[in-house]
Amino acid sequence: MKVVTGLEYVNNISLALGFFDGIHLGHAVVINNAVKFAKQNGAKSGVILFNSHPREFFNGKKIKNIIEFNDKINKLNQLGVDYVFLLNFDADIANMTYSAYMEKIILPYFRPIAITTGYNHTFGMGGMGNTKILKEYAKDFNFKYFEIPPITTDNRTISSSAIKNAIKNSDFELARDMLGYDFYIKSPVVHGRQIGRTIDFPTANLVYPENIEEIEKGVYYVNVHTHSVTYKGVMNYGLRPTVDKNDFTPVPEVHLIGFSGNLYGQIIEVSIIAKIRDERPFKSLNELKEQITKDCNFAKNYPTSYKYQVI
Repeated sequence: MKVVTGLEYVNNISLALGFFDGIHLGHAVVINNAVKFAKQNGAKSGVILFNSHPREFFNGKKIKNIIEFNDKINKLNQLGVDYVFLLNFDADIANMTYSAYMEKIILPYFRPIAITTGYNHTFGMGGMGNTKILKEYAKDFNFKYFEIPPITTDNRTISSSAIKNAIKNSDFELARDMLGYDFYIKSPVVHGRQIGRTIDFPTANLVYPENIEEIEKGVYYVNVHTHSVTYKGVMNYGLRPTVDKNDFTPVPEVHLIGFSGNLYGQIIEVSIIAKIRDERPFKSLNELKEQITKDCNFAKNYPTSYKYQVI
């Protein structure tokens, strides 16, 4: 896959258009359709990505994402996309009408043989461009247009907003069913206070990514991917009320079951499988140790027959 910063003339391309946060199963259908059509017609497939969500430009507030931008690129590569074009969503693009966007960017640079979008795709100033407009352009400029209908799981429409709500409400099973993989965070392992070692539960201290949708404070069963090995684990995300009542910054701390070694400085991936309980203070470290033992037993005995890594 070739990643192009900015625009490049690549004629006769099958484009998939959308913001594609998380590359969930609905997005995968859109992208796979573009890739499939390209292969059937001896052409290349492409995706246009903006470096930030358009709402950030208009609202001036950062939008939380489901996955990191680089992970989005990797998932597009896994889906067989030939080109990814990275564009800045700036004032020029923000002020383009849908016709200007089509006639100054899409048509001259790509001369598309096909465009695939979701059923609710909009583009151009004020979101005035939509699937109806794309159907008209397809007729006028002789390319195929594919509108992908809503994709559902258990009669629920898959969408980025539904996934974000599931994450915020600790419904990781629903998030997984919509994403096709477990929601996860990635972080370097940093130095902490090493209190876990004193109660025989050493933890890897992490930094929660500031641009990723935040989970509730609490204790979670997680899978930790490191050294090409996956460990079951227990993660506390919160203010550590038992060991530091003056700490007001939530911190993820992960105990890897059955792991021994040094992870400092390494970047690990933590898939969040299920919430075990809310965070709460304990009267003593010994009482905390007893509870962590119960939490680890929950993780060890959690059923592993759920859907995983569909994409």
